[in-house]
Amino acid sequence: MRGPYLNGYNPQVAELFQRTPFAGQMEMGAGVFVGSAGSQSEGADVRFWLKAGGGRIQAISFQAYGCPHTIAAAAWIAHHARGLALADVEQTAWIEVERALAVPPQKRGRLLIVEDALKAAVKAAYDNV
Repeated sequence: MRGPYLNGYNPQVAELFQRTPFAGQMEMGAGVFVGSAGSQSEGADVRFWLKAGGGRIQAISFQAYGCPHTIAAAAWIAHHARGLALADVEQTAWIEVERALAVPPQKRGRLLIVEDALKAAVKAAYDNV
């Protein structure tokens, strides 16, 4: 059920914010890499865990602090990154998320934080291969 505070949000943003698929810390182990960006004092803090093997993302999860757009963007990226090659995921741009979720321009800074966290996780995977 949608809370009244989600009125006016894109329906996909509201759904991803409420369900938060792929949310949660991944257990650390072989092939698991972490990347983070932002801070709570900035209003958005995002961390991605990804399990990589054979140059591909086998599993991905996230934790995010922020507005519904921030959390929905992290969930959207986690959904779309599974199974992709690390090089393809590294090319994921905030503009794709902005278009897919109809995120308003004033929230672009949040999307950049989400993108930076993802790229940090991919870099950690590359650095350890």
